[in-house]
Amino acid sequence: MRRRAGPSSSLCRIVVPLLLAVTLLVSCATTGKYQRVLQSWMGADVNGLIQAWGPPSNQYAMPNGHVMYTWLWVGGTLVTVRYNQYWNMVTAGSVTYWCKTTFTASPSGILHSWRWEGNACRSS
Repeated sequence: MRRRAGPSSSLCRIVVPLLLAVTLLVSCATTGKYQRVLQSWMGADVNGLIQAWGPPSNQYAMPNGHVMYTWLWVGGTLVTVRYNQYWNMVTAGSVTYWCKTTFTASPSGILHSWRWEGNACRSS
């Protein structure tokens, strides 16, 4: 007796190749490359950075006259659901992709340091 392909099997034929393609694209982008992009701005004028990256999400004037410029990017959320037949149990989880990057500029507007945090700070 031959099993009939239901809606879930045709969905798998679409979703699995799509997930593989996304994984391959994301794997080309690395945090090392992102750090090189950040480092390339050192010694540059902050106005050029703002022109290239857009307005910062936040800025903080430090007591020594330096200014911290922060960009925050929050992407989509990936939700996973798994069924364990052995335990007859469903588990779910989620990951929200985000990247927070901060540059510090001297009182004259020259960039001299950077830092980043998050799980989506990558560049290709």
